[in-house]
Amino acid sequence: MWARISGNQLLEIIRVPKGMKINGVQYPKTIFTDAWTDEERKAIGIVPYKYIGNMVNTMFYTTSEGPPVVLEDKVTVIRTTTPIELADIKATMKNQINAVLAAWFGETDWYFIRKADNGTPVPDDIAKWRNDLRARALVLEAAVDSKKNVAGLEAMTVVTPEMLEDNIEAVAEINDWPVNPREGGV
Repeated sequence: MWARISGNQLLEIIRVPKGMKINGVQYPKTIFTDAWTDEERKAIGIVPYKYIGNMVNTMFYTTSEGPPVVLEDKVTVIRTTTPIELADIKATMKNQINAVLAAWFGETDWYFIRKADNGTPVPDDIAKWRNDLRARALVLEAAVDSKKNVAGLEAMTVVTPEMLEDNIEAVAEINDWPVNPREGGV
């Protein structure tokens, strides 16, 4: 991103390169490419617009931004993050677990409706899979409850390089569910 400044005043935030008229002169959008140097852009009042700090996963943190600070050669915005309350994150993660469970069950509920309607037995592999899903949900909820800090909960949602070294198809703990026997994969 770029900013148009005059002295220490921010005139415009430029999110997408565009042609611009500055001081009566029309400039093409190539002013935002390597065709122009930072010094050339600075001479017409265009400087980089930079964020200091990172956006983070909103399940775990809130992010706030300070006001833009106009410097001679750039405009900076400082991002700060604050952890969300542990209990709130745990509740969100448990809701996510239950939503996944409900979605999987929704795919196979018809077997049980058919059984209730006309007595057709539920296939053993489907009944076992549903029981495996319930068991996995309980394990995941217990894992969520056992975490003592945000970092522990966050770790449940990531795939590390080490995990990929052991298994190229590794998934984050929170996404590791039993495979539907009728699909062969999740």
